[in-house]
Amino acid sequence: MSVINQMLKDLDKRQGEQAENSSPLSSVAAKNSSVKIFLAVVILIVLINVVGIFAWQLYAENQSLKYQTQQSSAAVRQINLDTTADKDNSSENINVEKTKVTIDLKKETSGTKLVEDLEPTLSEPIIEPASQSIVNNAQPITGGSKRDNPSTEYHRSKVIKQRSSKSSMTEAPEIAATNNPDNSKPTLTISRSQLSPKALVDKKITEAERAMEVNKLEKAAALFEDVLLLLPEHEIARKQLAALWYGKKAYQDAINLLSQGIALAPNAEEMRLMAARIYFEQEQPRQALNLLSPVNSSEKVELQILLAGAAVELNEHEVASAAYHKLLLLEPAVGRWWLGLAVSLDSQGQFKAASNAYHQAISKGNLSKDAVHFARQRLVELGE
Repeated sequence: MSVINQMLKDLDKRQGEQAENSSPLSSVAAKNSSVKIFLAVVILIVLINVVGIFAWQLYAENQSLKYQTQQSSAAVRQINLDTTADKDNSSENINVEKTKVTIDLKKETSGTKLVEDLEPTLSEPIIEPASQSIVNNAQPITGGSKRDNPSTEYHRSKVIKQRSSKSSMTEAPEIAATNNPDNSKPTLTISRSQLSPKALVDKKITEAERAMEVNKLEKAAALFEDVLLLLPEHEIARKQLAALWYGKKAYQDAINLLSQGIALAPNAEEMRLMAARIYFEQEQPRQALNLLSPVNSSEKVELQILLAGAAVELNEHEVASAAYHKLLLLEPAVGRWWLGLAVSLDSQGQFKAASNAYHQAISKGNLSKDAVHFARQRLVELGE
């Protein structure tokens, strides 16, 4: 029995140890289950809050849209009411005027005094709302102060008869026609007239010239540019603008501007002369000569001088002698032209003609001492 008791005691001891070992596991499991329940509750609360916020936003937007729609509807209704009121007022005005005319006609046919009946009606302006342009042109009617004037009575009766037979579109001109000049009120008429391109160009040219007089060169240049945009073939504006750009040392811009003008007007001698002068001053005699060659028969002294100078620079003495011959036709008493012709002929080997030209240059008496000395020296060398 003792053995059995000992075995039972051991068995009870082992069961107690197993119970002690299993108790921590159960506590951990219980803790884990409580944490999961807490997290689930928190997530559920967050979801409920998010759904509530979203629903509140939808509700607020819906209320805002309803309010805007109501405002728009109210504005449309107000506009419709205003339009209807304007139409009703216009109809009432037309009906009142027609009633006045009918009453006046009845009084005229019944033999009453026309002047007495018309004085209350005609004492105030009558404006027919037929159209806005007619209303603007209509003038108020003032009744005559003298009742015993038969011409005034006849005139008023005639106007009423005309008004009764015409439509509302012609009533305003008739009203304006019966205005008394002595009692009429002063009116101000404002009209806008659109300037033609030529008139606008003339206006801008005048403004540009005034700006140049007060040394506002930037403003003048801008106005000349506007003129060329409106009228590209305007030669004066182009030359003035080129001169302004040349003064600012914008040489290439000035040449381009003049070249455009020459393309539009190939025979424009002054624009060719201006561009050639710029080229010559920039030591480009070939471009200057090319510009002036098409107009080498010109009678402009400056053009022939520049043409001869560019030709001499390029040793094209035939062109130079032709230019000097042209200069002598224009100004035969100038010794410089004779001297230039003599040098060109001398360079071409035409010594006899050159000697004659040297003598002519000296005889004119308007050369410098150095020029006279050079001419006499060349005559000595030529055997004269």
